[in-house]
Amino acid sequence: MRSIAGLGAVVVLVTGASVPFQIIPTVSAEAMGGMTLTLTANPGTSPTPSPSPSASWNPSKLPAAWKNITSLRILPAWPRQRNDVRLMVHCPTGANHATVGSTAFALRASRHPYREIGLGLSDRGIGRDAVSISYYAPLGPHMVRLRCVKVKIDHETRIRRIRLISRVAAPVFVRRFNIAQFFACVPVKPC
Repeated sequence: MRSIAGLGAVVVLVTGASVPFQIIPTVSAEAMGGMTLTLTANPGTSPTPSPSPSASWNPSKLPAAWKNITSLRILPAWPRQRNDVRLMVHCPTGANHATVGSTAFALRASRHPYREIGLGLSDRGIGRDAVSISYYAPLGPHMVRLRCVKVKIDHETRIRRIRLISRVAAPVFVRRFNIAQFFACVPVKPC
């Protein structure tokens, strides 16, 4: 038996050799209003979903508690020097801008070891961007810090008021640059 957890849904899979199963949706309180799908083995039946009118899961209607979560995901978590990493950000709905900064993102000729990247957020508080790890970034662990802010601008005086909504940090481990990562096939090994 294997368990997979996702956003709002927990799926329990029953593995076996050609065993038909049935999907039984149930609402669980521990999933914060999400839906739990349980696959149970039913010998002699086809894998058809059983309808349940009380457990309809709509991904566009997130639970209210999920709208206030601050999260940062960096892929891959163990990048090499001169690689690109993907930043996926979720900020509370009160924020309209996010900044992500780290010493791993520093530029070559810059005298500042810490670099921040600004991200615009959608109406749901989601932002994405790609950042390159510098070839000259120090090897080892680095912290990536996310700040979700609310920016208000007075258009007459051009004065910005920045209010911090939330913040979170995630680790990144920078590995040594390897030229072989840019080649799909090595002549010594068969492709």
